[in-house]
Amino acid sequence: MCGISGYFGRNTIQKESILNTLNLMKNRGPDFAEHYTKAVSSNLAVYFLHSRLAIIDLHRRSNQPFIIGDYVLIFNGEIYNYIELKKHLETKGVFTKTNSDTEILLRFYIMYGEKCVDYFDGMWSFAIFNQKKQTLFLSRDRFAEKPLYYYKDNKGIYFGSEVKFIKSLSKKTFSHNSKKINHFLSFGARSIFKDNSSFYNEIKILEFSENLSIDNSLKIIKKRYWKPKTKVNQKIDIDETVDRGRNLLINSMKLRMRSDVPTAFLLSGGVDSGGLASIATKILNQKIKTFSIIDTDIKYNELKNIKKVTDDLNCESEIIKISKNNFINKLQDLVAYH
Repeated sequence: MCGISGYFGRNTIQKESILNTLNLMKNRGPDFAEHYTKAVSSNLAVYFLHSRLAIIDLHRRSNQPFIIGDYVLIFNGEIYNYIELKKHLETKGVFTKTNSDTEILLRFYIMYGEKCVDYFDGMWSFAIFNQKKQTLFLSRDRFAEKPLYYYKDNKGIYFGSEVKFIKSLSKKTFSHNSKKINHFLSFGARSIFKDNSSFYNEIKILEFSENLSIDNSLKIIKKRYWKPKTKVNQKIDIDETVDRGRNLLINSMKLRMRSDVPTAFLLSGGVDSGGLASIATKILNQKIKTFSIIDTDIKYNELKNIKKVTDDLNCESEIIKISKNNFINKLQDLVAYH
């Protein structure tokens, strides 16, 4: 998890606001933080802020904002197939200076423009600024795993991984979206992302599989680049279905286990997390650690099942117990974070 935020427009953002925002972004990226500021014309400027949680290529060379020529990138997420994409670049005579998926992402944009997302297998929200054309490009992954909010007024566009970053950079007070709040309280978290509205009327959410392009006149073009398609094959039998599903899951896990830091699993007593941890250990031969939250209420306590999995995998595990004594303080922290 990294943090991104920024602004493109006619306003001037003071250094104090930039530093305050970077401080807010530490929770998302404790390893490195930096910003990029450039006046691109007499009345137009761009501000990019990034906080890094280093996962792939831990060297400083992969820190962000990441710049190649006229292109500047800030990126939250992972491009899982970056090794395969690197080989594709090499067949085109393009060779990288880092081992990061960050550089791969930007080089694919330089080569393919907005079509770059068609090549990516991953989760992302990113912003790319083209200094020569004076354009901003925002994108969010196919299933909206990585968050991206934005606010546009008549002078420019603010964006960020969290609403608080936009509030900090803009120094604006936004009005509460009562309808959205009521939907959330009535129908739960699944009701939140049915459209592009947020808990604030003025702040929008970039939706799944969406790109946003902004030119130097601040005109916005929004485009959905992908939609899921289904094709039913009635001829395959149950054994083939199981084998194909199993292979897809293992190959998907193999891509997602690429990391230059240790890998951990959030392990409940359920089938999903236990199955994934088992694939990582038994099939992919990865050394893992698990973390599990244990409730003192017997109805929700899955310690017995968790121990069965960790004993079977012979992996390091850490148990985190919920305490009723500090519940209110934790709730306050949670509300402040969100």
